[in-house]
Amino acid sequence: MDMIERFAGLLALAFLRYLPVVVLPALTPMRWAPPLVRIVLALGLAWLTVLAMPAQMYTAQAPINWGMAVFGELTIGLVFGLVVMVPYAALHVAGWVVDVQAGLSAGMLFNPGAQGDMQSLLGAGLALLATVLFFTLDLHLALYRALVASTQVLPVGRGGVGLDLDAFLGLLGSSFLLGLMVVAPVMLGLLVVDVGVAYATRSMPQANVYFLMLPLKIVVALLLMVATLPFVPALLNRLFRDAFSRAPALLGL
Repeated sequence: MDMIERFAGLLALAFLRYLPVVVLPALTPMRWAPPLVRIVLALGLAWLTVLAMPAQMYTAQAPINWGMAVFGELTIGLVFGLVVMVPYAALHVAGWVVDVQAGLSAGMLFNPGAQGDMQSLLGAGLALLATVLFFTLDLHLALYRALVASTQVLPVGRGGVGLDLDAFLGLLGSSFLLGLMVVAPVMLGLLVVDVGVAYATRSMPQANVYFLMLPLKIVVALLLMVATLPFVPALLNRLFRDAFSRAPALLGL
């Protein structure tokens, strides 16, 4: 009975490690999957993880402080969720910057479905593209391999882990920098258009050049975005793999 209880406890703790990055919609790349599918996948990974653990861990004494063990497992899962969520957030912010520069953000004012929620058109498009490429480039396999390998470095139920603030700030800076690299050609192209608009405004102050040139800026932004698509897979691959490589530092390893 003690062995069964120990196995059940380890299974629950392992499930908590996989919970954030597999089940929670805000952190998992599988947010499009039904909740039942995500829960079953997390339970399957937890079951296989416990079965792969040494047999002597089943007969060991249960953790004295279950609160610390639960906190540690959730922290590890949260770290792996952050290395997925932060790159997505960086891409969304980069798309929002281009929206503002191109004038697409003004279109949200005429969107009756927005209901005051200012959404990013290009940011949402980049997020959808990132989701497709995340699975096309097998980044989900790299993520789950790293998550399973973490059980070898940080055994289930060990506890005593925390989030390193310096490493987290480094993740934010690196991800948002690489996210801006995806849209950098578009931003530079729109800067050239803005210079031309500024010159036209000085030449014809009586004309409302901004609204006259707004369709042109939108067309230029979309054309430049399409022209940079061949380079996006390599940039997104670098963005996510850089975030994955920072997971050990986030855990203080």
